[in-house]
Amino acid sequence: MGKIRNLLISAITISSILLPLDIAKADEKIEVIPLIQGTTGLGGKKISYPRWKQAELRFFKVVIPVGVKTPIHTHPAPMVVYLAEGKLKHTRGDVINYFSSKESFLESNNGDEHIVENIGNKPAVLYVVAASAVGLPITIHD
Repeated sequence: MGKIRNLLISAITISSILLPLDIAKADEKIEVIPLIQGTTGLGGKKISYPRWKQAELRFFKVVIPVGVKTPIHTHPAPMVVYLAEGKLKHTRGDVINYFSSKESFLESNNGDEHIVENIGNKPAVLYVVAASAVGLPITIHD
């Protein structure tokens, strides 16, 4: 009888400790924080999606070493770009944009040629989501 009583007391003690934790978790809410939204890319051109092909979403990480500049290029699919670390200079014709860690921007598939350069003192780390189509390249170099 003593073992059952001790077991019952232990169960009550443990449940009284853990029960408030479950109640606290029940009060927590899922939070959705919009980071970026738009209908045009950096150059002001409208975003559109590939037609007559199988749609494909792509998510990738890009690391640009210190001082490195991309070749001049365009994108055939619209993109959301998040700069996790580093500093970038984005040049499209006479328009120059600068981005620092934790900033985002949109690239239109109708945008003009541009160059991206790491102007920071450490590698730039970007996360990119492209709303593409199967077989469509990510960039087109001129």
